Amino acid sequence: MDLKKFLEENPIINTAQLAKEMWPDNKSARSKLTNKLNENIVGTGRQRITEKDIEEAKRVLDKLVENIKKF
Repeated sequence: MDLKKFLEENPIINTAQLAKEMWPDNKSARSKLTNKLNENIVGTGRQRITEKDIEEAKRVLDKLVENIKKF
């Protein structure tokens, strides 16, 4: 399943917070994720979700699941 479809099917997941967790050092993380999900043209090319982005999103969501299990 692709990340965009997953987020659309699970609106309870806050994409701004997900982006902040995926790229904690990036002040524009929300815009970065939005651009990648919408494949916007930014700078010199079209932004796309990469395998690394998917792995990072999985890491963040797995961390969330673990925290929920502890609750």
